[in-house]
Amino acid sequence: MMGGQMGMGMMGMPGGMGMMGPGGPMMGGMTALPGMGMMADLDADGDGVVTPEEAQSGLGSLLSEYDADGDGTLSIAEFETLHGALIRETMVDRFQHLDADGDGRITAEEMQAPAAQMQRMQGLRERMMNEGGYAPGQMMPGQGRMMDEGGPRMQGN
Repeated sequence: MMGGQMGMGMMGMPGGMGMMGPGGPMMGGMTALPGMGMMADLDADGDGVVTPEEAQSGLGSLLSEYDADGDGTLSIAEFETLHGALIRETMVDRFQHLDADGDGRITAEEMQAPAAQMQRMQGLRERMMNEGGYAPGQMMPGQGRMMDEGGPRMQGN
């Protein structure tokens, strides 16, 4: 595999094309930031920009590497192997995030932890909104009303 483990795909995902984005290169190059998976791996000279030539060379190398039968094309099975290699780093990160105790196994409790966290956050939000006896959806004092005559004003008012 080129340059070790690779990140996610190319279109707008981490490791994706940064072409013409704010602060990114103009046409003819793609931003390759550290930790950006495949794009960083395609940046052969390490200058932070993937040129069309670097992309062509790197992608051609991937085709050759994953073309198991040597016919110059990727079958769906060969592409599946390539795709699996490209997303492995992200999959491992997600697994490790869920595996709270780091034992290499995700229990039902660990798998459901994000839902439990959502429930705690929702309860906290509801308590904050209900503080002072206000019903959900009811405005609390100072919300959504015009400022009093003596209050701060914008310049020119």
